[in-house]
Amino acid sequence: MGPAGRASIPGVKSMYDAPDLAAMDPLVLMKNLDHVRMTSRRLSYILQQQVHLYAPEANQLREQIDLYVEAERQIEGEMARRRIRA
Repeated sequence: MGPAGRASIPGVKSMYDAPDLAAMDPLVLMKNLDHVRMTSRRLSYILQQQVHLYAPEANQLREQIDLYVEAERQIEGEMARRRIRA
C-alpha cells in the first residue's frame, strides 16, 4: 500500500484494509496472493482476446484489473513487512 495507507494506483480503491492484512495467517496471505494474481491475469486475457478496446466492457475490465493488481501490491507489501517468502 502507498503512503498513509492509500492505494498505490491513483483512483483505485483498496481491496484490503491494512489491519485485515496484518491479521491474516501467512498461508492465507499466500493463497490470496495466488488468487489475485490469477484473477488479474485472467481478466487481462479476456480484455485482450474478447472485448473491443473502446467498449464500455473494456473499461470495466480495466477497472477490475487495477483492483486486483492493487490487491497484489498490498499483499506483497504485507508479506515483505513480515518477511514471508512465497
